[in-house]
Amino acid sequence: MWDRRMLGNVGGSSMVTKTTSTPLLSIESVSKRFPGVQALHEVSLSLHAGEVHALVGQNGAGKSTLVKCISGVHPPDEGRIVFDGDEIATYSPRHAYDLGIAVVHQRPPLQLSMSVAENVLLGNFPTLARGAIVDRRRGIEQTRTLLARFRLDIDPSVEVARLAAAERQQVAIAKALYRDAKLVILDEPTAALDAEKSARLFEFIRDLTAEGVGILYVSHHLEEVFGLANRITVLRDGELVATRPTAELTQDEVVTLMAGRRLEAIEAVPEAIIEDRPDVLRLERVSTPLLHEVNLSLHEGEVLGITGVIGAGGHELARVLFGLVQPESGQVLLGGRPYAPHGPKQALEQGVFLVPEDPDKEGLVPVLSVATNITLVDLPAITRRGALSLRREREIARRYVHDLRIATPSIDTPVRSLSGGNRQKVLLAKGLAAEASLLVLEEPTQGVDVHAKAEIHQIVRELAASGKAVIVISTDIRDLLQFVDRLIALRGGRVVGEAPVGETSYAHTLDLTVGAAGARAS
Repeated sequence: MWDRRMLGNVGGSSMVTKTTSTPLLSIESVSKRFPGVQALHEVSLSLHAGEVHALVGQNGAGKSTLVKCISGVHPPDEGRIVFDGDEIATYSPRHAYDLGIAVVHQRPPLQLSMSVAENVLLGNFPTLARGAIVDRRRGIEQTRTLLARFRLDIDPSVEVARLAAAERQQVAIAKALYRDAKLVILDEPTAALDAEKSARLFEFIRDLTAEGVGILYVSHHLEEVFGLANRITVLRDGELVATRPTAELTQDEVVTLMAGRRLEAIEAVPEAIIEDRPDVLRLERVSTPLLHEVNLSLHEGEVLGITGVIGAGGHELARVLFGLVQPESGQVLLGGRPYAPHGPKQALEQGVFLVPEDPDKEGLVPVLSVATNITLVDLPAITRRGALSLRREREIARRYVHDLRIATPSIDTPVRSLSGGNRQKVLLAKGLAAEASLLVLEEPTQGVDVHAKAEIHQIVRELAASGKAVIVISTDIRDLLQFVDRLIALRGGRVVGEAPVGETSYAHTLDLTVGAAGARAS
């Protein structure tokens, strides 16, 4: 894309690549089969230089398999892939990378203990004395120039471990661009980002396309897709459903194409009914190093949404409720009584269960089966005379798999084999198996498709209808507005707004969380 020797020419001419009739990438009737699964069946797609082409579909639609074929992880069984005018004959990630195809994953595999510059220039760091000594100063300046070209305000000398998720993604993209990537595949790039950081990423993407880079944008967030993409390709069950210009589609039409049916709306419980119910939880002027005099209440059978940008205090609040952080002042009341657990075990004993933001690392054991994960939190329930009762374990697991509509080949299937939405359901089942009366869910729909989201929304509403109280902590304001009863906005560890969902909006809540409306913290 550009010669690395010219990185210092920041003020040089624009390098816009105009879209031509010849695609940068052509996927022609590609099929891929795994044992027992036809992952792709005669899928065709094209992408031009300077274009943002969105790839959407439900979990299991074939998106990941197609990305792996493009990036050399899996060779197609049938069909061919043409990149930059030449058919790809060798399939390996290294070869794809050398051709100019880069994949930026939701959680980029960067070297956390190394600096930004070391990550970006890895394997190509400038040296002195005939290659014997690393020229750290020149490497940092080269990286600074590259970052400045795309308006990235990141210190190239800082360790990657100290960066936020959004900045790590930008470093991964910068690394790809340094190696002259012509096609950048962004896989769920905003799954861990709040609205403000997502907006910065979108600006960055527009800069890339102005430079002639082609973007394949894989996302479940249709608002983003419609704001960025030139064209949209929809996959369903491994087959191509449609490729259309974005301007010719609506979000409802895309949702229908993805699943062949329309989603049903979910209604929140009227505020008057909720206020008549007893309090399950009350926080009174609770403070920690990250929270400042937080007041909130939660009623029986209510779904309470808590939102804010990353670092606003939602994650800290979840840790307080699960006994992982102790308040410095104020008090928490659970069922009208003081609640001060000193760890998850005590929280579980009092009926509080946390579904964490990163379930694979904190909530599930991916190598274990669905059944084992569901029952692991309450071993006494499946123990008879000091021995585990596999029959009882299977009874409990089957019940929750049925009740929560968990899509799994078997209760013996390892959790790591399930889609993101179904892993979230397993975690919910785990909380129900623990007989929790208060569920705290962190980012429960992060990285799942629109129909899996709808199912999770419905399950949460059904849990509330059964009398359980639910707190949903999420940076996705639009998602919360679809299924919670009441919404609380946090900024800087303080409550800056609270309203029933029928009395607020996305724009107003966003203004509160980022301070754009000049809202004062209460």
